[in-house]
Parts: sequence; structure tokens; C-alpha cells
Amino acid sequence: MKTYSYLFLILTTLFVVYPSSKAAPTYREISTAKRTVLTEMQRLQKQHGIHFVYDSALRLDMPYTGTDLSHLPIDKALNALFGHIGIEYKMHNRNVMLRQTTASVQQTTEIKERKTTFTINGRITDTHGEPIVNATVFDLTSKDGTLSDGRGRYIMHLAEGHHVVRVSSIGCDADTIVVNMHSDISHNFRLKQAVELKEVVVTEDMNSPVLTTQTGKRTFTSKDINNGFALLSSPDLVKTIQRISGVTSGVDFVSGMYVHGGGSDENLFLLDGTPLYQTNHSLGLFSAFNSDIIKNVDFYKSGFPARYSGRVSSITDVRTHDGNMEQVHGTASLGLLDGRIQVEGPISKNRTSFNVSLRRSWIDLLLRPVCAIANKGSDDKYTLGYVFHDFNAKLTHHINNKATIWTSVYSGYDSYRVDDKSMLGDNVNDTENRMTWGNLSGTIGGDFMLSPTMSMASMLTATYSHSRQKYSEEDYEIVDKGGHLRNYLDTRLNSTEMIDVAAHANFSWQPTDRQHIHFGIAFTRHQFRPQTKRQAFYYGDPQEGCDTTDIRSRVNIVSHEAVVYAEDEMRINKYLSANIGTSFTATMVNGRTYLMLDPRFAFKWQLANSTSFKMSYTHMSQSIHRMASSFLELPTDFWVPTTNEIKPTMSHQIAAGIYTQPSTHLTLSLEAYYKLSSHLLQYRHWMGFQPSAATWNRDVADGKGKSYGMEADATYTTGSTTMSMAYTLSWSKRLFKDIYPTWFDDQFDNRHKINISLSHDFSQRISLYAAWTLHSGNRVTMPVGYTIQPNIPGDNKYSYDYIFDRPNNFSLPAYHRMDIGANFRHTTRHGKEGIWNVSLYNAYCHLNTMYVKVRLDDNNKFQIKSHGYIPIIPSVSYTLKF
Repeated sequence: MKTYSYLFLILTTLFVVYPSSKAAPTYREISTAKRTVLTEMQRLQKQHGIHFVYDSALRLDMPYTGTDLSHLPIDKALNALFGHIGIEYKMHNRNVMLRQTTASVQQTTEIKERKTTFTINGRITDTHGEPIVNATVFDLTSKDGTLSDGRGRYIMHLAEGHHVVRVSSIGCDADTIVVNMHSDISHNFRLKQAVELKEVVVTEDMNSPVLTTQTGKRTFTSKDINNGFALLSSPDLVKTIQRISGVTSGVDFVSGMYVHGGGSDENLFLLDGTPLYQTNHSLGLFSAFNSDIIKNVDFYKSGFPARYSGRVSSITDVRTHDGNMEQVHGTASLGLLDGRIQVEGPISKNRTSFNVSLRRSWIDLLLRPVCAIANKGSDDKYTLGYVFHDFNAKLTHHINNKATIWTSVYSGYDSYRVDDKSMLGDNVNDTENRMTWGNLSGTIGGDFMLSPTMSMASMLTATYSHSRQKYSEEDYEIVDKGGHLRNYLDTRLNSTEMIDVAAHANFSWQPTDRQHIHFGIAFTRHQFRPQTKRQAFYYGDPQEGCDTTDIRSRVNIVSHEAVVYAEDEMRINKYLSANIGTSFTATMVNGRTYLMLDPRFAFKWQLANSTSFKMSYTHMSQSIHRMASSFLELPTDFWVPTTNEIKPTMSHQIAAGIYTQPSTHLTLSLEAYYKLSSHLLQYRHWMGFQPSAATWNRDVADGKGKSYGMEADATYTTGSTTMSMAYTLSWSKRLFKDIYPTWFDDQFDNRHKINISLSHDFSQRISLYAAWTLHSGNRVTMPVGYTIQPNIPGDNKYSYDYIFDRPNNFSLPAYHRMDIGANFRHTTRHGKEGIWNVSLYNAYCHLNTMYVKVRLDDNNKFQIKSHGYIPIIPSVSYTLKF
């Protein structure tokens, strides 16, 4: 019976170690040279080839002063080692199973009751010096743990005495040290990338949704993004986030993102702490984030910590790689529509590094011969051109173990051009349409350890966001001697510029092992410069002169925003933890000041080791708005500030859920939310691209929004297979009394949404990915009747006018598609890794509805026709790592 009890102990122990037969687990002892029970166990493992299986709560760091065990038989050596310290052992084949007795339990309790504590802190990096974000630091002795921050720093309070501290991160081998805490200690960890599984360690993951306090948080690594589907050879961060429950993608083939019923301008994207306003290329086909430089992404859809502010729907915090501190490495990728290259390495080994990446499309190069062939032999000339690029550069310098400074630059740019010149005899019609948009940002930052328990991160940032659309149409006749007589000329210009200059100071203080306090201040100067221009010239007979219309408007608005925040992450007891905080924002514009207080709190009840219940309340405010006349992110959209007439957008959101991990492979969660928003903006009746820059605020309506729903998530992971499922049941409503007197459905009110994804590594060379998505159709406004009206009294001709009952009253057909992809890895003749990626977008070629047309048939009944254009799209790319 005892044998079965020991086998049961193996399966149910929270922290179990299975060492390899080739090597014992690595335990490095810090601040002590004494022999301990643990070091003697390691010697016995090497000498006799045995394996120890034990609960990590066992105190094995106590000094050993007994006889030399190297000359004793294994049974006598074990008896001498454990016979007098309250640990019972049992041999089963080559495994030695250890179990606590009453004495050892009391010893563990004594450690927790000690009042004297000290601090261990430092940085966690990989072997190349790259900081590891969200690495778990866990004390196997006291069962306390923490996570590394965005710069890889950690702080943990430990009671006086010996402790076994384990550091682990996904994709890396764990590192364990034995530390004697009799004073404050600074220790840096360097984790090796896991190549093969040498031992199995079941340990706490402090980043698990079962253990974290926030609701609605998801974390992604570069592997999560790059291993997913690559649309036209380019992995995409935004499309990865779109697969999360509670996130709606908008219209097929574009990178819109609508979170918990919010608009696309209610999402804050941070690139190393700097906000990006233009986040898409190709009108949403690609996102503006080059996956080669991404290190870690934290995405919040609820439960926002107080250190984030400025948007009401979601936060996406993107951290980029610092750069390899030891060797020059890089990747180069060649795809159907774009190419990427990324290079990183040391400038001064282990002190200064660089990381540079560039992505550029060559759609313009492919279109040139196509246009040349189409124009050959014709007087008509048609030109189509499009190009985009992303450029990232980062320079990092370690002054010492307590100070790091860095600077980064980002540039993103899109240019779209269509020229159409047609001739009919001597008459020429020449149309030109150009659109450009992009970002340019720069950041200087520093991270400093001010004391063993406090650190500071400071930044100076500058951001320039711009968009421009220029259209001209000219009609003229060719006359003698090469001249021409203009019949008319129509030109239009819509442009907007936004310039941000900001300073941030963020502090992190851990006074005890149960408390982590964040506080800071930020100041931002926003400058908005929208401009509209229209000129129309009409020429008749040269003797008659001309009729000219010239309308111009330009606005220059400056606003100032100051933010102060504080939040306290606390562990109240072993069952209850909380994150309570608030941010206070003062926005000053046009002589008026808006004061906004945004309280936040989140609580977690640890119902069991593998199950927790969480709830949160967040109040968010947003003082800038993007005015858009379409669901596409066009360059005619422009950002505007809160004004005397336009109030800041506000939201209240409550979220609650239960999270469980019934096994080491399976994680389940069920979460519900309710969100109310006020002072949302929507064009009242404007149907063009952009109204006059001077009068835009007269054409918008102020409204409210509410959304609520439930989200279920499941993830199953083994060594080679990961499967995830996300289901969302949601409602999203709008109330704009200037448009409709009662609540109506939002355009992207998708009642049901299901995402299922599967990735499997058949070997180290071949991996497969598949994802299927289904959601209820988007909503459009359709007529419910028509009326006949005469054009002119007494005229027998009539016209039809449609009758509408409410906005967005019709649901389009359900959207569904499957994407599949495969990676094939190989080693080149020069020993470099090469990866072929082959993928299919919309693998079974379902033409999802993009828009519908309605008409009256001969029987005076409405006929609605659905239009879909996106078929199956194959992609192929090749990546070389050097």
C-alpha cells in the first residue's frame, strides 16, 4: 500500500523534478560555501545514478555536518543523510521518493514566521543579454513568487535564511539557485534557450491567468506571432489579436479592431511606450508592426492597470528587442509582396547593442510592368502605384547593473497613387489621386534601480503622424502649337498632421513581498493641424472669362495633457489579492480644462491551487478622437482633440470570471463583462471623405454606447501541439438621439464569434498551423418600404424614396473562413537556418460578404444582393537566419 501512496505523491505533488540520467539538476548556491543536504543529494545522484522525487516544500538547504557519504552503500548513505532531519525516504527502482514528516513541516513553517526579511533583485536575460519579460521568479521554500518587468528586472523579499529560488520562462531552461539571505543581494539570471527537454519541472507560472489579478489580459511573445498564419508572407500582430475572444475584426481582409463594442480609435497601441496613431498599411491589409523586432506584447481588454490611460477600449503594449549583446545575428525574409531584414548585435560587447529592421513592399515594382503592358499601343495612360515601409532602430547601453539607457526610432509610410489620362480626339481628361500616410517617432529612455526595492523608468518621446489625400480632375482641349484650352479643373486636398511631445516618469516600488506599488507622472503636448482645400475652375469661351470657386480651411489646435497615477498590487492573504489604483488627468484646450478621475480596482480569490475567481471595475477617459466617414482607416480620417463643444469620451466597465487549470496541459476560463460609454462621436449626416477642417464639429453627434457579453477560452498544450478555442456571445448598442431616438445595434454587433486554432510540430523541421473563424454577420441599414413622390406638381413622372425604420436593422450573412500554413525548416550549406512558409488564406474559398446592394424588382419587392470578392489566397515566403 505504501508503494501506491508514493506513486500518488509523484502524480499530485505541485513541484516535481525528474532529473536526466545524464546530469543532475543544476542548483547554484549563492553566499554560502557550506555542505547542505541538497549538495549531498547531488553528489549521490552523480555517484549512484539515482533520481530524487520530492515536494519542493521540503527544506533541503539545511547544513549537513555528518559523515562522508561517498564511501557508503546507497542505503546507508540515504539513512545517514535523512535519518535525523525529519525526512522519510523510499526507493522505487532507481527513484528515491522523499516525504515530509511532522518535523520537516514545522521547519518550513518556522521559515515563514521569521520577521527579518531581505531583498534579492537583478535582471533576467537570455544568453545574448536580451531582457526577458514576464519571467517567473519563484521561491520553492516559501512559495512566494514574482514576475520580471518590461526591462527584465525583478525584486523579491525573502525571510532570513536559506532559500531555493527558481527562474523560468517559456522557451528557456529554468535556472535554480540556493541563496543564503542574511543581507540584500543583487543577482542576475541568464536563461538558456531550451533546445531539448532534459528534465520535467512542474512549477508555478506567475503569468498564468489563474494567478494574475487582472481580468482580460493576454500576453504574446514573438514566437506566438511568427508561428501563426502569415498573410501574403507577413506575420501580423493585429490579426493575432483579432483571434482573441471579445475582439471583432470588422470587414474581411482588413486590420480593423473593435474591442468590447468600442470603435477602432478607442484602442491604444504603444511601441516601447510611444503611442502610434497610424497602425495599418494598405488600408488595413497589414499592420504597422514588424514582427521581427517584437519581443513581448501585453494586451488588455478589461481590468486596465492605472498606469495605462488615454483610451477606453483596449491597450496593446508592444516591447521590442534590445539587440544581441554578444554576437551579430539577423534574419532576412522574401515574400510575395514584401521583404524584411533585421540585424542585431553588439557595439561594445555586453554593454552596448543595436537592433535594426526594415520591411518594404514591392507592389509598386510589380505594378510597373503591368501598367506598361496595359498602356502599350493606346493613347490612354493608366498608372497604379503603391508602396509602404516600416523602419525600426534601437540602441541600448548598460551603464552598470543598476542603470540602462536606450533610444529608438520608428518610421512607417504608405504612398498610394492612381493616374488616369484618357483621350478622345483633341479632348483630354486627366485624373490624379494620391494618398500618403504614416508615423515618425523617436524615444530616449532610461531604466534605473534607485534602491534595492525601487526602480524608475523615464522617457522623452516625440511623435509625428500625418495623412494626406490629393485629388484633381482636369478636362482640356489640345489647340494649335501644343497649347491647350482648359474646360474645367477640380482639385481637392484633405490633410492632417498630429505632433506629440511627451515626458514620462514611472516608478516601481516593492516595500514588502506582498505589495508592489506603481506610480508616475506624464505630460503630453498635442498639436492638431487638419486642413481642407477645394478649388473648382470652369472655363467657357475665352471671351467670357471663367467662374472660379476656392474654398480653404486650416485649423491649428494645441492641447496639453497631464496625467498622475498610482496603483497598488497587493496580496492580502494566501487566498485574496488585489490591484487598486487611479489615474488623474487634466486636459487643457482653448482655455478650458477638463479634469478626469479614473479609478480602477481588480480582485482575485484563489479558490484552489488551480482555480481562481476574478472581478474588476475600470473607469477610462479619452480626450482625443479620430473622425472617420468609413469603417476603413483612410488617410482622410483625422484626429481631433476635446474642445469646448466636444467632451472627453468616458467608459465604465465591469468584468468578472473564473479561471482554472485542471491539468498542466489545459487552461479554461469563463469571463463576463458589461461596459457603458458616453460622449461617443459619429458624423450626423456627412457622407463625403472629410468635411471642412474649420466646421467638422458641427457635423458630429454626441452619443452613448453599451456592450455586454460572455467569453469562453480554452487552451490545450503539450510538447508539440497547441490547440485553443475562443467563443464570444456579445451585444453592442448605440444611442445617438440626433440620428435615432432609441438604442440601435452597432455596425459590428456580431452576436456569436468562434475561433479555433491548432499548431503542431511534426518534427524540428516541419510544423503546421490551422485556424478557423466564424462570426455573425455585420449589420447594415436597409429600407423597409418605399414611397412614391412626384418630382414637380402636375408632372406625371414619379420617383421612389426609401423608408428606413432604424439604423443597422439588417444582419449580413455569417462570416467564416479557414487559414492553414506550414513551416519547413532546413540547414543551409553554411550552417544557417532557413524556413519556407507556405500558407493559404480562406482555404476553402468562401466568398464572405463585403457589401450588399438593394433594388426594387418588377413586382415592387426588395431584392438584396450580396457581394464578396476575397477568394483563396496562397502565400509563400523564405526566411534565412544568420
